[in-house]
Amino acid sequence: MGNVSSAVPYRTLKRRVSEETWRGEPEVEEQLLLELQELQEVELWRLNWSLSQELLQDVPPVPLSWLRTADACSTAKTLLRCYHDDGALSVLEAALRAIGRDDWLSMRHMVYPLRPRPRVPQTLDPDFVMTRRRRLISRMQRLDAILDVLQDHNILNAANRAAVHIYAVRKDKNRALVDLVLRKGGEAQEVFYQALSQSEPFLLLDLEDGPIMDKHPSEPCVLTEMLECLVSDELRTFQWLVSDHMTGESLTPVGREKLQHADRLTTARLLREHFGPIQAENVAMNILLKMVPCLSVCLRGQGVTSQMSSDIRVETNMDTSVIKNTPEVSEDSNMFRLRCRQPGVFLCSETGLLLEGVGDVVYQTVPWDLDFLSTKGLRPAGPLFRFKLLTGSFHRVHLPHCLLDCAQHSLSVAHVTGDSVDFITPGQVTDSHVIIDISGFSCFGLVFRISPPDSSRDAIGGLVLLFHRFSDSSLFVHLLPRNVCLTQVIKTCKQRIRAEYVETIPDCELIPNQTYKLSGLPSVFIQPESSKFVNFSDYNNFLPSFQVQLEALEADMSLKLQLSHLTPLRLIGWLIGSIESLVWHQVLTLRAAASSPCTEVPVSESVNVILLLHGILKNLELEDFKTFQRLLNLRSDPIPICQLEAADRMRTVDLMVQQYHAEGAKQVTEEILRKMNFNHLVDQQLIN
Repeated sequence: MGNVSSAVPYRTLKRRVSEETWRGEPEVEEQLLLELQELQEVELWRLNWSLSQELLQDVPPVPLSWLRTADACSTAKTLLRCYHDDGALSVLEAALRAIGRDDWLSMRHMVYPLRPRPRVPQTLDPDFVMTRRRRLISRMQRLDAILDVLQDHNILNAANRAAVHIYAVRKDKNRALVDLVLRKGGEAQEVFYQALSQSEPFLLLDLEDGPIMDKHPSEPCVLTEMLECLVSDELRTFQWLVSDHMTGESLTPVGREKLQHADRLTTARLLREHFGPIQAENVAMNILLKMVPCLSVCLRGQGVTSQMSSDIRVETNMDTSVIKNTPEVSEDSNMFRLRCRQPGVFLCSETGLLLEGVGDVVYQTVPWDLDFLSTKGLRPAGPLFRFKLLTGSFHRVHLPHCLLDCAQHSLSVAHVTGDSVDFITPGQVTDSHVIIDISGFSCFGLVFRISPPDSSRDAIGGLVLLFHRFSDSSLFVHLLPRNVCLTQVIKTCKQRIRAEYVETIPDCELIPNQTYKLSGLPSVFIQPESSKFVNFSDYNNFLPSFQVQLEALEADMSLKLQLSHLTPLRLIGWLIGSIESLVWHQVLTLRAAASSPCTEVPVSESVNVILLLHGILKNLELEDFKTFQRLLNLRSDPIPICQLEAADRMRTVDLMVQQYHAEGAKQVTEEILRKMNFNHLVDQQLIN
């Protein structure tokens, strides 16, 4: 390998930084304190959060763990420690601008140019990437800078980079990169370490507190060490799978209720108590290596790849009739498990997937990176599915699509492995599915070649989905492609707008980028009056197109969705207006909130929950309460920070009940308190 450090001007930090090495000049520290002490407590927290983000180009962020409980004095010292006299003021100014407090900056005349200080390179721990996998995936922010260095040193190529950028969520991108580096071996891990020291040196220093995993897998703590490699969503998947483990092995599964809120240490303890130390390790290893195959390089010393074509048995006498199968769904509705106990063609009732073969497979949808696809002249034509094969083998997958006959030739299948992204021309396209042969499972998703604007008026198979919010008698109408995952749409709407799914016949044909009108009888208030169908490639967000305000005592109503055909000539359009054609029509029977005989019960329950949660939050110290609020804002369905900033304990409880309802607020409170290690508080006051 070439001289890596010569290409990395921002070298690694010293293992320990003494106070003398980062203490600034008195006037600089006083200037920092002057600015920071002017901030209110919430503003200081927002500033600390900004410091953990990428504020200035080529300036590494501060690890958030260094700032979580920082007051003005310790924040000033941290700035000096990280950026020294010549950079601390510049970074502070950028952070103040980021939180909108640049109107009273008093140190503009004192801004210094940033000048990185030479670093002393360290010897790389050969297990650095493996032992810090979880924290690297969760905390890396400057991904492109690391990819640039890896590509400059010929560790990665353009195909590898595409396999990282195909995902929309930063954690998924980080996971793809870290696992790729682990598979590439020692040289790749060394260059990755040097790249990290250039792009995020303070994160590197924070990660160097000591290894997470022991190098001797025979020791009793190996099970915990394996679980420490998993990020939070992987841990939940592991707990879900191990709670219903391998019935063919005559092993009684661990109860799901025991593992539901268990941390890594508790999970390891429960498995050892249930299976015994040796069997617990075997059970965990069997599942882990199928969930995260790259860990086999670290844990067993040899690689385990996905099934090769030689391992696949194509059943020549297999029954080709479709068997509808209802998958098991994880509690967060983000993971599906399909058990196919004999060779056949199995239809997943939740996602529309068809699988040919036999075995046990777990899969989930992950968000596409739309910017990456657009650079290839593509857009999503279906969800991106990530598969994990537990047992058995499958030789063909049918991906559901929403296109009609005239446009099916534009479909391709994105096949995402750990090393590359390939766009495959499908072997067969039916009216509902795209069929491809597979030799192993990874990620598969449908994409569509973007057409010129004047040729994109072909109709697609669509859905009109309705969601009813009882609290204010609102009906939300979603226009979506027919191959969305309905389970995830329902989950998203319940979390975001607290609305329940209304069963109806949703199928229709919709034209992308065309305008539709919704009408109702008896007359109801509908906003907006018209809406353009722009969610034709939306498999992540599921935003509503219309909101209908129902009459308080109205039970039955008729809804019509019509396509507006605008005439090309203005004069004719002014004379005769637009021409509307019926697309979808349903008669609904809804029970409004005011007519519900159970209205008083939820109100009483809400009062009890509010009093209960307020009593729990009163037991938290001020700093713990602020941490609780921060975790509320970091959820996938967060309460906006602008609402939490000035909220006391009672107001915070009110916001939680409004956002998640009474029972949901209790569940969220329990989840956050357990993350904060307040298990005793949950067990004493929330569970009992």
